Amino acid sequence: MLLEFLIRAGLYIINCEVVSDERYINTYKLSLYKMEQISIVVPSSSANVGLGYDIWCLGLEQPQLKVTYTKRTRPGIEFEAKSPYQPPTGRELGYAGHVALDKFLKERGINEGAHLYYEDDGFPVGGLGRSGAEAVGAIMAAAVIYGIKLSRNDVVIASAKGEPDEHKDNVAASTNGRLNIIVPSTPYTSKPSVDFYDVPEDLGLAIGFSSYQKTGGTEEGRRVLQSPVDVKDFVDQMGLVSAATAAIVTGNTERFLELVWGDRFHQPRRAHIRFYGDFDDNDFLGLQRKLHEEFHVAWNVSGAGPNMQAKYSRKQYPNGIVESISPVVVPWFADRGINLKLEERVIAKEGAYDYAQRRYAY
Repeated sequence: MLLEFLIRAGLYIINCEVVSDERYINTYKLSLYKMEQISIVVPSSSANVGLGYDIWCLGLEQPQLKVTYTKRTRPGIEFEAKSPYQPPTGRELGYAGHVALDKFLKERGINEGAHLYYEDDGFPVGGLGRSGAEAVGAIMAAAVIYGIKLSRNDVVIASAKGEPDEHKDNVAASTNGRLNIIVPSTPYTSKPSVDFYDVPEDLGLAIGFSSYQKTGGTEEGRRVLQSPVDVKDFVDQMGLVSAATAAIVTGNTERFLELVWGDRFHQPRRAHIRFYGDFDDNDFLGLQRKLHEEFHVAWNVSGAGPNMQAKYSRKQYPNGIVESISPVVVPWFADRGINLKLEERVIAKEGAYDYAQRRYAY
């Protein structure tokens, strides 16, 4: 009875002393920072989401990455990974986290080392932000272990240092879950910032996992985007992005689906050089139109591809979209020599930062 009364009153017993809720939390946090090992669970992500090249990204509940950080007294960072997927040639699982963490520790004058262990439940490389998740897990774990209070923006900026050209879309979604909108450089400070929003409950998402192997990699896909943008395309894209953003943050899923597949910039240019497979921009646009007209599905590329996104309304398809559109999209890709496997995904309601708050009172 006494213990129940104390708990209801916000009091706790530590070393036979009754203490307040605030003192309990502070004592708990202090004990955390003496730990030698912690684990952070990080969601995957799907970038661009159609119109939002390099500025939109969704966090996904699955697949996810578990990053276990073990403090080492000697300098240097060791890492290893366990995954059912084999990385492509030239890609080492865990390397992005190593790069980001090495810079993070050096910037803060921390001379201790670390061992990073990555374990996933089927997290492929390509299209779902694997490297971004690795970096976020390493930075978030280090912040918790050393008691370094970072804002969400701080985590995004530090984690992006493990990404090519410090891209922030995937790391933002792994940090926050939800829908993330990246401002690469704010007008006054010239610093990046990230806004994140809960998505409408009825917004559904499926990922099409593509067997196509890109030959040029992400950098090849970026080179084709360097040519000038026509004024008309710029104005059209600005209108589409603005209206689609307003739709998703106000919960208007139907309007969002109407607009989000109409990209005028990155997907047409990449598809034109057959970056996503043996089809060009006109072929791809034809598939997009068909899926929107017949199923009200917004079909886009996931990140830099070759994986695909299918966005839809759960009110219209309460059991998911895979069975409805597979008879259309699977043969379409098969005719072009590509095996496409569609799987339902759930948009994550939290990211690694939320996990650290909940699990470690960060």
